[in-house]
Amino acid sequence: MLTEYEQRREARIARNREILMRLVGDLPAHKALMEADPRSSPKPKSAKRKAASIPEGEQRRSGRIRNMPAPIYTSFEVDEDLGDAGARAARREARRKASSSSRSGGSVARDKVAPRGSPKPPAPPAKGSIKTLAARVDEVAAKYLGRPISDGTGALKAAVIHALAPIANPRFSKYSGIQEWKNCVCLFANVGDKNGNSYDNVFTHAGGQVSWFAQPTQHEETPVIARILETAHEKHDATQDATAPEGLGSIAGEEEGEEDAGGTMEHPKKKNRAVWPLHFFARMEGCEYVYCGRLRVLEHFPNKTPMKFLFRLLDAPMLRHSDDFLGLVDLADADASLGEHKPKAAAASKKLKLEKETKSTRR
Repeated sequence: MLTEYEQRREARIARNREILMRLVGDLPAHKALMEADPRSSPKPKSAKRKAASIPEGEQRRSGRIRNMPAPIYTSFEVDEDLGDAGARAARREARRKASSSSRSGGSVARDKVAPRGSPKPPAPPAKGSIKTLAARVDEVAAKYLGRPISDGTGALKAAVIHALAPIANPRFSKYSGIQEWKNCVCLFANVGDKNGNSYDNVFTHAGGQVSWFAQPTQHEETPVIARILETAHEKHDATQDATAPEGLGSIAGEEEGEEDAGGTMEHPKKKNRAVWPLHFFARMEGCEYVYCGRLRVLEHFPNKTPMKFLFRLLDAPMLRHSDDFLGLVDLADADASLGEHKPKAAAASKKLKLEKETKSTRR
């Protein structure tokens, strides 16, 4: 049974053939051509070939679309034991013994074979890098605790690095807020922008605590983060007392260390004194960094990205006598806990904003 289109096509072909025969059918050349070419004779139209019937089970269709399990093309089952189970058990036992031997101080060194997928060890620091230098923490603490650090060149972070470095031109990354030294780690943070708006780094407990965020790719196993986390261990309790500035006192909440006539807090120099491993420098954006003393981890949140830390400022009792520090706290005061220090802190933060506006106008 022909479709409607096929019927019209056959009628058109027949009509054209009839017209052609009227035009050339009587010519001798056409008659000779038709008699010599047997293909020119019309052939009966053959019926359409009917598709062979294929049983349902043998038809090829997508098993994925029909939610069928993936076929197994191997000559064995997935759970089939293809090797010597005894040999594999012996290898597991040998690895277990080697591991236990290394933990108990045996002759087999556990770290000779790096575990699969372990990160590559960091490249050695370059010559002159601050990672190879011991920071002069005592000198900076004696001169700048609660005070801004400036060298008159306009370089903000570099001024701090040069004050801490024992050499003239150390190598460091000016874009990083984490500066690793051989003997300590220094954190740099903004707590207010040029308009006085607060960053995520905020102070609480009248400047006694501060929140801080690591870099997004860092985690607990990152070497510098591990150094920071170590400050929470009890082994640093003695170091905390040994590195406390003179006048801080050992009683919690005792506030001493009043500024002298020159405005510098007293810090007697002690020979061969220990170095606290974590220090904090904060600023209002575009202004000089203020040395905010020693930090110690109170709490950290490893499941957050970036990882969040809550630090205790160990030198807060002395820092609260600094207008520069109180101004920063007022800019990022998250719990309004300044209390009696609030008027002084508000005046200091207002002064910071005015100084920033004046600098911007001069530029």
